[in-house]
Order: sequence, then C-alpha cells, then structure tokens
Amino acid sequence: MKILVIDDHRMFCDGVKLILAQLDEQPEVLEADHCRAALELAGNHPDLDLVMLDISMPDMDGCNALKTFSERFPSLPVVMLTASESMHDMRRCFDAGASGYIPKSSSADVMLGAIRLVMAGSIYVPPSMAINRRLHIEKVAPAGNEKFDKLTERQLEVLRHLEDGISNKQIAARMGLTEATVKVHMSAILKTLGLHTRLEAALLAQKLNSQSG
Repeated sequence: MKILVIDDHRMFCDGVKLILAQLDEQPEVLEADHCRAALELAGNHPDLDLVMLDISMPDMDGCNALKTFSERFPSLPVVMLTASESMHDMRRCFDAGASGYIPKSSSADVMLGAIRLVMAGSIYVPPSMAINRRLHIEKVAPAGNEKFDKLTERQLEVLRHLEDGISNKQIAARMGLTEATVKVHMSAILKTLGLHTRLEAALLAQKLNSQSG
C-alpha cells in the first residue's frame, strides 16, 4: 500500500505516519507540503492507493486541489484530513469528490477505521457531522416519500447503491453502466429530490428506509 499525505505541518505529518504504521499493510508513506508538489508526486506514482489532504494549504485551497485530483486521477480516493469541522467545508469537499472527511481531532482508532472503510470502497463521514446533515435534510425534504415517487426505476436503483456509501465508478460496475451514465442519473436524482450533494441523497434515503422499516 502507498499513501500520500499532504500537509504543511511537519509535526502533524510525523504523527500521521506513526498512526498509518499501525495498518496491517504497512504502507509506504509519501509526503508533500504543497499541493502542486503533491500533484506531481501523484503523477509520478501511479500505484498510489490513497491521498490524505489538508483543506488549508499554503499554495492552493485544499478543496480546489481535491477537484484537480478527482479530474486527473479519478480512481484515486482522496480523504480530507483537516482541522476544520465546518459543515460548509465538509459539503464543499464531498461535492468535489472526497471519499472521506476526517477531523484532526479524531482519535488514532477513528482515523484508522476511516481509512480502512475508504480503502474498502466506502465513504467515511464523521458521525457528528452525519447527524447534523440528517437534521438539515429533514428541513429540506420533510415530506420525502412523494419526491421519491418521481424517480425512475433506474434512478431508484442508483440511489439504493448510493446508500452503501460507494463511488459512482463502483455503482457503474455493479449496474453494468458507464460512470458517465451514473453521473447523469445522480444529477437527475439530486434535482428531483431538491438536494445539492450525493451525501444528502444517501442520508435522506437511509432516513426514509429506517422510517418504513
């Protein structure tokens, strides 16, 4: 396993490396203290398995860097590892393609669990932030069920897979579709449900399913 850590605080990077050493796979850890250097490293290491990126970087906004990673390396999962616990920042990062959002206040065990979850193909959302997002969704779509009636069967199928916390690429593989087609369905789902992000759609579906179960 090979992991790229992007952060301009040396002491914090050293601590992250000690935590990553506890993974069973004993990863090789690459480091970069600037986003541009990190993008160059990623280009030179096509065997990277994971990127861990701070949202506050000296040369580029971390969210913008995340968008660039998603465009250049669409199959490479990027986890935000940041001091910001702002819902606005988390939403921006998931919109830009983040596979996870780990506050720096998290314990080593939480960080390791989040990394394992992302490496298994899922998406990690901090529990406290997920709860706040659910409260927001209840305000956005209090009626809920009738909006789902407007979705096509294929869109509902995409949504069911989305509940598992997997990427568009993984949904496409499950359904035998192209990733571009899944993105089209995803856009239609968000528009129909009156939401803004795939995370909101997944959490809304989970909430309604738990109510009906």
